[in-house]
Amino acid sequence: MKKIRQFFEYLVFLILYAFISIFPFVTASKISGFIMSLIGMFLKRKDRIKKQLIQYMNYNEANTKPTIKKIYYHFGQNIGELMMMKSILKRQKFFNIPSIPKKHKIGNIYVTAHFSNWEMVGVPFYFQNKKVAFVYRHISNPFINKFILKRRSLIYLGGCYEKFETSSKELENLLLEGTDIVLLCDQKWLKGIKLDFLGHETTSMVIPAVLSLRTGANIHMLKVNRGNDSKYNFELQQINYTKDKDNDITILNVMTNIHTIYSRWINSEPSEWWLWTHEKWKRK
Repeated sequence: MKKIRQFFEYLVFLILYAFISIFPFVTASKISGFIMSLIGMFLKRKDRIKKQLIQYMNYNEANTKPTIKKIYYHFGQNIGELMMMKSILKRQKFFNIPSIPKKHKIGNIYVTAHFSNWEMVGVPFYFQNKKVAFVYRHISNPFINKFILKRRSLIYLGGCYEKFETSSKELENLLLEGTDIVLLCDQKWLKGIKLDFLGHETTSMVIPAVLSLRTGANIHMLKVNRGNDSKYNFELQQINYTKDKDNDITILNVMTNIHTIYSRWINSEPSEWWLWTHEKWKRK
């Protein structure tokens, strides 16, 4: 029964893909955003978003609705744009590409978040023919996951690695071989360290800090910004840190710095952060 449901979801997904493919990329992005904003307002998860906006962003109930609608609209854009990745990569004019920092023998660690269209974070590397690997979490529907993975693989010349199937040692080896790595580190991580995020205690994974300590790789924050008509620019910021005698203190300092930057991104435009749909602050 589960496989039948998943295959039906995949067929709906393909129908949407076939429909938006008729239109120019910018129009397709707006259509998929509009469709998702309508669907989102009927989902139960919108109540979780409302609760978290009130609790962590000091929204009142009245002004949560337009933000929730925007959150789903932006996510719909992400879906449409990822579907059309082959077309997007033929249109470099849509991207204001920053220079990727030089490296020596060791690759760099790039930390991003589920902010704006995070699927575009590898585009600067693609257009500069840089080898970069992406660590991702698989989608529960295997049919859709395969479709999405093919699109992601177009960008990441260093490969795509499922995070629950990839060890930290494998990531270390990639860095030591000179391959850059992109990590999403804003998810809930119950076994992680405790730190402050948007003024409230949460738990965080530690992998970028640990990899940096073990390999000497530099850490850079990489933010994706979507402008009008799905034109993108990117912001780079290096995370500098002093190594403490106690590695645990160093790791906490690095991850706190990363979450401080995350907080700044989210405060600048709350509707661009997709993980309001999750429960970042949940303890169990």
